[in-house]
Amino acid sequence: MRYGRRMRITAIAIAAVLACGASCGGGKTDAGAGSAAGSAVVPAPAACAAGSLPGPGGACVVVITAPKIAALQAQQTRIEELGSLLDKVDLLAAPIELLDGIRQLDAWKTIAARSDKLKVVDAIVQTLADSVKQLRAFRGDLGEVSKRLTDLRQELDKLIAGTGYAKSLADARVQISSQVRGLVQPYAKQTSETIQTALAPLVTQLSEVADLLRGACAMAKLSGGGNKLKDLCGKANDAFTQAQGYLDGLKARPALLFDGLTAQLLGSLDQLIDDGTRVALTEAQTRVDHALLTPVPTAGSGSGAGAGSSSGAN
Repeated sequence: MRYGRRMRITAIAIAAVLACGASCGGGKTDAGAGSAAGSAVVPAPAACAAGSLPGPGGACVVVITAPKIAALQAQQTRIEELGSLLDKVDLLAAPIELLDGIRQLDAWKTIAARSDKLKVVDAIVQTLADSVKQLRAFRGDLGEVSKRLTDLRQELDKLIAGTGYAKSLADARVQISSQVRGLVQPYAKQTSETIQTALAPLVTQLSEVADLLRGACAMAKLSGGGNKLKDLCGKANDAFTQAQGYLDGLKARPALLFDGLTAQLLGSLDQLIDDGTRVALTEAQTRVDHALLTPVPTAGSGSGAGAGSSSGAN
């Protein structure tokens, strides 16, 4: 009797232990399976290749390549070459300074008093002197443009190296678009002003004033204008010839260079330029092209045209 009761208690205890073990062990197994399933659903994001960034859908998008950066470097080299050409602007200043000295001579004043054509020289000389001053200022502007291009290329290098702050296409587009506008918009203003206030007057008036000087020097020679005037006339003639050759090699380059740079920026940075910046680049190109086609008249050119017409009537 006592033995049978003991056997029943033992059997109940064994059943309880088995039930507990099954439920507890099953819970741990389910938890572990759930954890494993969760980690499989959220994999670690894959890194994009060099020059690529995650786009709106998460897929990697190629935004820049080494050849495109090299193309921008080539544009920067052209800007630096134009800067080197402008370092020789004294070739333009020399005949203007000589002519200014000639105008102070009594022999010139005597000749100029008898010629309606020579009365415009004073205004033309001032206009051309201002033009040379504008070209010197533009030379400084090109240095800043080159620096901004260097900064832009450095940021593009970082995108390829993966060391920049931009971690997505959207981030990079904001940064690069801002840099491009900061480069192009002031450059467009500087280029258009240089075309209108420097190159246009020089193109239209440098040869005109050179012809006027040659005529006056011929008159001075016939009337015995003095050795000082003859000496300056000879130097001025050579200086005007050199200046004209220099101007012929310079006059088209600022506009061509600007258009080339903006076209390269649009082509190389296609994925990195937002719509607003694209519009700004197009407007900048239009501004420079308009300045090239319709230069702003200057006081000197207006005076020259009017006086020339009057002289022709006489």
